[in-house]
Amino acid sequence: MICAFLRDQQPKLLGMLVALFGVGYSINAVAQEQNQTLILVGSELTTCTSAKLNNCQKETAIDGKSHNLYAVSSAQIKNITQHWPNNNVEAKTAVLKTLKTLLGKSSNSVSKTDLLWLWRDINNQQLESLTQQEYNFVFDMLEVPLLDKNGERLKEQVNTDFNIEVATNNILQFVSGSLKVNNAKPTILAITASSRDPYESADVAQSLLAQSNINTQWLALTPALAKAITSNSCDELPALRNTLMNVYNREAIYPEYTKAEYALCKSGTNALVSLIKNSTGVMFNSGNAALTHKVLFDQNNNPYPWTQALQTRPVIVGEGAGAAIQSKVTGMLTNTTSLEALRKNENNINAGGLGSFNFGVLDTQFSEQNRTFRLTAALNKNEVKNTKTEIQHGFGIDENTALVVIKSSEGGLITVIGKSGVVHLANQSKAQPESKSYSYSYWPTGSVIDITNNTFILSERTIDEALPAIKIPPLPVQRFGAILTNSKLRSLTQAMCLSQEQSAVAQQDEFIISLTATSDTQYHRVNAKEFGCALSNLELAIKSI
Repeated sequence: MICAFLRDQQPKLLGMLVALFGVGYSINAVAQEQNQTLILVGSELTTCTSAKLNNCQKETAIDGKSHNLYAVSSAQIKNITQHWPNNNVEAKTAVLKTLKTLLGKSSNSVSKTDLLWLWRDINNQQLESLTQQEYNFVFDMLEVPLLDKNGERLKEQVNTDFNIEVATNNILQFVSGSLKVNNAKPTILAITASSRDPYESADVAQSLLAQSNINTQWLALTPALAKAITSNSCDELPALRNTLMNVYNREAIYPEYTKAEYALCKSGTNALVSLIKNSTGVMFNSGNAALTHKVLFDQNNNPYPWTQALQTRPVIVGEGAGAAIQSKVTGMLTNTTSLEALRKNENNINAGGLGSFNFGVLDTQFSEQNRTFRLTAALNKNEVKNTKTEIQHGFGIDENTALVVIKSSEGGLITVIGKSGVVHLANQSKAQPESKSYSYSYWPTGSVIDITNNTFILSERTIDEALPAIKIPPLPVQRFGAILTNSKLRSLTQAMCLSQEQSAVAQQDEFIISLTATSDTQYHRVNAKEFGCALSNLELAIKSI
């Protein structure tokens, strides 16, 4: 099946998939079975670009756009005066006064950082008082195109060969291999709707797989396009960008992308659906899942005509918010910390995800942002608002790590690739009245998980190939404090796994967290990395004091 192809690819990364589905299946047979691979990354991939040299190996130099460019001119001040986005006359007057002062100081184009410093020197309080809409409007209107010596727009360039994060290349190689399994000449559509400015994000999205010779096309599926194409209002795209996306002046900065958006709109809904259906895969970028929701569902939460076509692509890649939106449910996983979720004791999960991932709810940047208990909040009610979907399982994906789901007519399985691991949480039926209890599992990179009757079990193959246990001192008998900071919960559970510890107690403010091994708990050292120990079914209980 998938085995023969992947055996020839990057053995350390892809060898784990040899014999996942057993032997005797050809690649062509897989394609005929219309299998699907989901590659859900827990963050934006750490990628070396001309604008993010901190993600590159030392002394790397990449020609290309390194920052946006801004300038204050009389023409721009006039535009801002004429198109101010709201009725806040006081803010408008104050901004215009500041801009006129800036105009007298310098006529040079500067970076956003430099412009902000100049503004703060004049009136920092006034800058801080701008609403998000006003702030975005002013800086979008002040932005000017960054051009090369030939007068062409300078693009942000990607060079994955110089990535400082090896896990990024591993994941990209896996994406490339998965696409080629499904099609000898695959195409993937990059959707950047999670960004406030999806046009700015398009350069990198189109280039991520370029060094793998994958034909990648930016799909101009923006909230403005979704509204315009379904209401025959393509000529209103500039105004819709303002009202629906809070972006301005984009046709002056990214003319080729706004023209592509207009052309896609004029081609009509059927052509858009056909374009998606003819692609091998789609890739959703990181950012804000609520923005991506706007290109999947209309204002009444009904799917758009192209939503099913996106949901059924042979390969779906999601980064950060683009991964979280793959669940059937979404809504609570923004602007909430674990501590806030515990104190509010409420569930604001809503229907609205794409639904390509149907095993439970997803969260991202998981261990690094200490999001365990905001994910458990999704498991505290039997039903989600506006849907009969039951939430029984939660999956938290660490940064630069991918949860891979491989579906076929033979069944499905999960594996983990990249840097760290994936947390699986499930409600415990035997929870005590005064506390809430969950089953906690951690699957490091290299783990393969069998799916049977909606249960998730570390595969026998992974267990058989586990490394020998190592001897480390037992954990000190103490209550571990500030457990929901600095990835401490992951560190504690990893220490329990390596030391074969049976119990530990931790605290965060007024909450006590107990970790207890039961008869169902297993520890296996899957790899030698920092977070390479697999935990299965550790009991995680929390109560307030």
